[in-house]
Amino acid sequence: MDFSNIKLILSEIDGIVTEHMSGIGEMGITLFKTYYMKDFETINKIKKTFGFVFMSKEPDINISLCKKKNLPFFLAERNKKEVYNKILRRYSLAPDNVLYIGNSYSDIDCMQMSGVSICPEDAVVDVKNVSDRVVSEMGGTGVLCAVYELLKPEIKNRMSRN
Repeated sequence: MDFSNIKLILSEIDGIVTEHMSGIGEMGITLFKTYYMKDFETINKIKKTFGFVFMSKEPDINISLCKKKNLPFFLAERNKKEVYNKILRRYSLAPDNVLYIGNSYSDIDCMQMSGVSICPEDAVVDVKNVSDRVVSEMGGTGVLCAVYELLKPEIKNRMSRN
């Protein structure tokens, strides 16, 4: 897999660093989510070589967490493709410069537009069919750690050039 053009990792947060499970109260408010914390350590390693951004349709707890972790977060409540294009403009990138990590139907357009796309093992079948790579991890069990392992040769290559 060729990552030489990639400048930005753009990832859905729910279903990638969470397990698709959260406590939702009777008023429809998300009370809690469980996150795979090793993925956040891995993001810090990835950010030394690539840009990193989270996007999600769910604002609830994700916005607060990303602020605390100093991670850019873009809310895409209605249309991820539209927000994806805003992110490209914001960072002055072409779709070929993006590695997109997604897992659900709302990610398909963004995955098809991106230079490289990756999904976890428990992604919906349609996402697996458009993904360039399916990692063996399930959402919330180290997907970004697995992506980092795939990126390591490119990271090493870029470090040797500097």
